[in-house]
Amino acid sequence: MIDRNNRAPLSAIAGRTTSLRISRRYFLAGAAGLSLGATLGRITPAAAAGDVVFVGWEGYDTAFNDPEILAKHGAKFQTTYINSIEDIITKLHGGGIGSVDLTTFIHQYVSFAGAAGLLDPIDESKIPNLSKIHPHFSAFDDLLKVDGKRYAVPFTYSSIPLMYNPAVVKEAPTSWLDMLKPEYKGKVAPYPDIMSMFVTWGRVANGTNDPTHMTKAQLDKAIDMMIKLKANSRTVPSSLGEISDMFIRGEIVMGMGWEPMVAWAKDKGVEIKIAHPKEGAFGYIDTVNIAKNAPNSDLDHELINQGISTAQQKTFAEANLLGIVNAEAMKQIDNPLLKDLYSFDDPAVYFKHNPVPSMFPLQPENDYVVWDDVLAAYERYTRA
Repeated sequence: MIDRNNRAPLSAIAGRTTSLRISRRYFLAGAAGLSLGATLGRITPAAAAGDVVFVGWEGYDTAFNDPEILAKHGAKFQTTYINSIEDIITKLHGGGIGSVDLTTFIHQYVSFAGAAGLLDPIDESKIPNLSKIHPHFSAFDDLLKVDGKRYAVPFTYSSIPLMYNPAVVKEAPTSWLDMLKPEYKGKVAPYPDIMSMFVTWGRVANGTNDPTHMTKAQLDKAIDMMIKLKANSRTVPSSLGEISDMFIRGEIVMGMGWEPMVAWAKDKGVEIKIAHPKEGAFGYIDTVNIAKNAPNSDLDHELINQGISTAQQKTFAEANLLGIVNAEAMKQIDNPLLKDLYSFDDPAVYFKHNPVPSMFPLQPENDYVVWDDVLAAYERYTRA
C-alpha cells in the first residue's frame, strides 16, 4: 500500500523492478547446481502447518489476506516480499515448491512458469468472481494459459509510460525519441528494468508492434538507441522511487515512469503528466497464481476469489493507485485521477496506448533472439 506521507510506496514497491535477469537455463532446468544469487527482500519465519504462504509484491498481499476466510480455516497469512520477479523463481526452485501458496507473476512469465512446473493449474469453477472480470481481459487469456489450463488470474494492470513536467515541457511529447533531444540532455531518465527497456526501445528502434520477437540486427538497433538514451540521461536510476524523487526535485523533466508517480509528485506539489507517444508504451498485467503443490489449494482458490471481488478490487485500486480488473469495481471508482489513468470506462482505450507484449522466446525460434541473447545484449548497455 502506498505510504502517502513518504510520497512513495512501501520499500518493495518503491524499489520495484521486474528485471527478469533469470537465464533461460535457470528457468527451464531449475536451480540444481546453480548459484542462488537472488535474495528475497523480506524473509519471514517458516510458516506453520496450514498457514498460507504468499511470495509476491508488497501491497498486493492485502487483497488476499482476508482475516475472516483465514479464521474459518484456522490459518494465518505468511508473507515473503520480493524485489523482482526472479525472486519468485528462485524461491520456488530453492525448495519453495510444496510450501508456497500464492505468487504474483507478471503476465509474460506465466506460461513459462506453468510449463516449467512452477505453478499448479487454477480450477476456474472455484473462482466464481472470474465472471466479474472485465471482458477485455479475455484478450490476454493465451498469455495466462498452457494447453487450455489457466495458470494465472489477472489482478492489476499498469504500464511504463512516458512522463513529463508540463511546467518545463510545454507541449506533450509525441514520441519516445523526444527523450533524445539535445535540449533535454541531463534532464531525462531511463527505467531500471531490462524488460521495460527492451520492450519500449525495441519498438521505437525498429517500428515493430512485437518488440519481444526481434532479429539480432533489430536487437542491436535497440541497444544502440538505449545507449543514446543513457548518454542523454541524468543517471540510470535504481528504482521507481528514485525516478519520482528526481521529478519532484526538478532534476529531470521527462522520463520513463509508472502511473502512481503522478500522485506521489502531486502530494509534493509537483505536476507530472503522462504522454501518449505514437510508438505506444509497455502495458503489463500482474497476476495471482497458485504455486506447484501448494499445501492449501482449496483455501488459495477461495482467497483468490476474494482478491478479485468487487469490494477488494475497489479498495486495492484506491489504496495503491493501480488498475483493476473487476468490472463492477471499475464503475464504483469515484477518484477522477484513477479513472483517467486507467480508462476504467473502457479499458480497451488504455491498452490501445499500452499494448501488452508476450515474452521473448526462451528456446530458438525462427531468426529471433532468445532471452539469453537479450540478457547478454543488456550488458553492452550497462557498460556503455
